[in-house]
Amino acid sequence: MNEADRIQVAHEELDGCLVANLDGVLDTHTYGHIRDSLLKLALEEPRAVVAQVDDLQIRSEPLLSVFSSVWLRVNHWPDVPVFLVATDPAKRRSITGSAVSKFVPVYATTVEAVGAAEKGPARKRRRAVYPPVLMCSAAARAFVRETCRDWQLDAWTSDALCIASELVENAIEHAGTELELRLELRRGMLTIAVRDGSPAEAVLRQGNQGQPVGYGLQIIADLAKVWGCAPDLRGGKVTWAVLTTGPRWFEKFPAWQAPSRP
Repeated sequence: MNEADRIQVAHEELDGCLVANLDGVLDTHTYGHIRDSLLKLALEEPRAVVAQVDDLQIRSEPLLSVFSSVWLRVNHWPDVPVFLVATDPAKRRSITGSAVSKFVPVYATTVEAVGAAEKGPARKRRRAVYPPVLMCSAAARAFVRETCRDWQLDAWTSDALCIASELVENAIEHAGTELELRLELRRGMLTIAVRDGSPAEAVLRQGNQGQPVGYGLQIIADLAKVWGCAPDLRGGKVTWAVLTTGPRWFEKFPAWQAPSRP
């Protein structure tokens, strides 16, 4: 029996929220599928992701950590709250008494959960779509530079350019599909995100001497407040990084100068 036979995740939109109806078994075999399904919904940036668990058979309490795991992955970006709905009082008491309720609120009805979703913080967003050719890296940098100027983010421009270049070039090299570059500003944080059509997760790798293999994700990890990678609803993935004001990577490590770019 495969995951699809053990768990079904259907979703619908309700007042700006995405409600996921979980039908089946939560066990060690379906844990990853449930987590990834909810992450995909969160990357659509709804007001909230609401997981309806009435039809979910929970094999053991520790497995409820799948919901706090989703919350942890989306807490910084896209900053989407995750709620649970259990109409059965006994199941609701069981979940409320577990550690997951410290991070993921539990409600008695879907209407109640949707009503608890606040209108999110004001966001500025821009996006651009590129084919998988290397020359698009320069176009992406021009897009980032223009956006930072328009949003008066001069102090972040060089870091944002560096991260965008690495994300775009990584997608071109490893995914080879059309890619979408997203910039988002909210709560004093700038997010640079790239979606591509490959489901293969971006992974930080090191060489034999402990040095990063190329600049790539090592630069992103050092520059960003936080970064991550998650699957999306269209079958690909989104790799993202969040910037706040702070020391620039090349100022911290001057020996690692970036290659010259236009």
